[in-house]
Amino acid sequence: MKEVVITLLVAILIFFIFRNSRYTKDEPYILTKIDTVYQEKTFTKFTKGKDIPYLVLQDNFILETVHDTITIVKDYLTTKVFTDTFTIDSSKFTIIDTISQNTIQGRRFLAHIKERTITITNDIHHKDKNTFYLGVLGDLRRFDNKLGIGVGLTFKTAKNDLFNFGISTNQYSVGYYKKIF
Repeated sequence: MKEVVITLLVAILIFFIFRNSRYTKDEPYILTKIDTVYQEKTFTKFTKGKDIPYLVLQDNFILETVHDTITIVKDYLTTKVFTDTFTIDSSKFTIIDTISQNTIQGRRFLAHIKERTITITNDIHHKDKNTFYLGVLGDLRRFDNKLGIGVGLTFKTAKNDLFNFGISTNQYSVGYYKKIF
């Protein structure tokens, strides 16, 4: 009778182990995170007019109209500021020239640069596998105070179910455990 009960319990244990078992390839799943960080930098450089190289392209001395000497001297001594701004992508560049007495007195270069950094993170997670555990167990029978020692085999499925089979000098044990939370 004892052998029939053990065979029946082992059959139930094998049924629980293999009822949801299917071969699945052991491919990990990949979690990709993309993060974009924008960074702004400002750069300013000033150069004096005598340090700026220049080239004379053409000298024309054609006078079509006669101007007053005071107007010519006033125009010569006036300080004028010329600004040129251009944008590339999301960055802005500005050149400011100061001109007086037909020469560049100063040049300022201003750069407002916006950089973006894209960080891509791939987290690779491997699927849980079925595992076997082999252990030693001890028991005490209460009705005759007999100590027993034995071995146990536990099978953990990928879905966190546990199947237990143990043999000791006093008894046999079979168990099934389900994860609650």
